[in-house]
Order: sequence, then C-alpha cells, then structure tokens
Amino acid sequence: MSSIQKKSLLRYLMPAIALGVFAFLMVAYGSAYTPPKAQKQRIVCFKFKQGTSQEAIKQHMHQFQELKRELPEIVSYSAGNTLSEKGENADYDVLHYLTFRTDSEMEKFRESAQYKAFEKSNEANWEKVLVINSEIK
Repeated sequence: MSSIQKKSLLRYLMPAIALGVFAFLMVAYGSAYTPPKAQKQRIVCFKFKQGTSQEAIKQHMHQFQELKRELPEIVSYSAGNTLSEKGENADYDVLHYLTFRTDSEMEKFRESAQYKAFEKSNEANWEKVLVINSEIK
C-alpha cells in the first residue's frame, strides 16, 4: 500500500472512529450518570380552620412550594386546591404532591429543619392533616 493510499484510508477511517468513540462515551455517560427513577410519592392534604385568612393560606402554599427549592430530596412537586364533587364540601382544602426516589429521602424530608419550620409556622391554621405515602410502579 502506497503512502498516498494510507493517507486516503486514514482520512476515511478517522471520522468513523471518532464517531464510534463519541457514541461509546455518550452511552457510558448516560448509563453511569442517569439518576435513579422516582419511586415514592407523598400526598399531604390540609383542611384549614374556619376563619383562616386567604393571606395565611397563600403563605402556606408559598412556603410549602419553597421546600422543593430548598430540599434536593424532592424530585418533583405540585399542589392545588381540592375540588368538591356534586356540590359537596371537600374534606380537605389543599393538596401537595411530592415525589422522592427512596423511603430514606422521604424520611429525610419529613425530619428536615425546613419542613419542621414550615409546620411550626402554619400548624395553628390547620384543622386536620392527612398524609398518604405510596409506591410508584
């Protein structure tokens, strides 16, 4: 094989080799750094005491939402007001949906200083609280 043929072959193979190495690295990176899927969900329902101001409810919602920003254990968060069915009053006023990867992360959230501060700041306005934990399949 002449020198010119070798250079021509090398120019042909180099992009293919580079593409192969790039593809391998992307697959390796994706499998090594893919975070574990969320496996646990926590639903927290609150019924406010009669006479609780809209400002206090707004503060409650904002403070709970801030927990998502402050605590990395929370994978996802959403919340909203409950909807009554057929004109009946709902048992709870608001719901918070939180998703975690593991039971230990859910427990770490529950025991966190931030969550305890949220409870202390808002519990005087709560008539009742319901917590439902579930596994995500």
